[in-house]
Amino acid sequence: MNKKKILIIFAAVMVLMALVLGIMIKGAYSGNQNEEDIVDGGGDIVNPDQHEMELLQYKEEWNANHNINPDYVGDIVFDSGLLRVSFVQAKSVFKEDGEMYKFYTENGSLVTDPGDYTGNDVYIWTYWKTGEYDYNNHGGSTFMDYRNELNDQNLIVYGHHFSVWNDETRQKAFTPLEKFLEEENLDKNRKVTMILGNEVRYYEVAAVYNFDATDDYYYENMQYWRTSYNYDDYTDTVDEDYYARYIQAVKEHQLYPTGVELTTDDKTLTLQTCISGHTGELFEIVVLKEINREPY
Repeated sequence: MNKKKILIIFAAVMVLMALVLGIMIKGAYSGNQNEEDIVDGGGDIVNPDQHEMELLQYKEEWNANHNINPDYVGDIVFDSGLLRVSFVQAKSVFKEDGEMYKFYTENGSLVTDPGDYTGNDVYIWTYWKTGEYDYNNHGGSTFMDYRNELNDQNLIVYGHHFSVWNDETRQKAFTPLEKFLEEENLDKNRKVTMILGNEVRYYEVAAVYNFDATDDYYYENMQYWRTSYNYDDYTDTVDEDYYARYIQAVKEHQLYPTGVELTTDDKTLTLQTCISGHTGELFEIVVLKEINREPY
């Protein structure tokens, strides 16, 4: 075989190897990110077909829950699987048709006189799927503040925390939020999805702090129950600087830095639950910053 044929064969082999290598590289890359992959509202890369199926599933589940109880608002889902809970809202102790809700006190007594009760009292010890008193199985219901509208600056959702004696699984209601008392559990649990009737909202944990109900400082500077931070609807007063002061107070009293900065332009989701052994005195507050919305 002469030199010319050898060079031709060598060149052909090199071209073939280059083609094979190119195919392997392309295959490896496409295994990590399909050319049709998109970024969802939470900032993660997803396959569009899978994402569409996920949204359809959300819609089906939302419709099914809303058919059970029209007060159902949506689901709060930690992407890590830490927590998935449905939440409801009663605007007052009376339904839209004027009929009084059937609801209970903590000891299981049926409320007959609405008195000073608000919509928050309707579901605190009443399970939203049955309308019956439920202390041990679900701890009543997880519910959004009766004053909230979905486009408010701050949505407040309350959920019970169970003691070990009646929840060894640590899965009921807002009990899993106790994980955030330790910084080591933040990173894997920081992303949250809220499923509503016509859109999905994406959040990230921005701050975790303990609210000391025995200390006036917290009542004055860390009023997480405001639906609009610069307006106090309990006293009907406006303070244009309150949100900035609240953010600073949270930053100073948070259990650890999260790496997520709050600004006065942000909308938030605030989750409140009790801390074991400190019922009525110490509350765990998890503040989530809204990062995107996606209609469906």
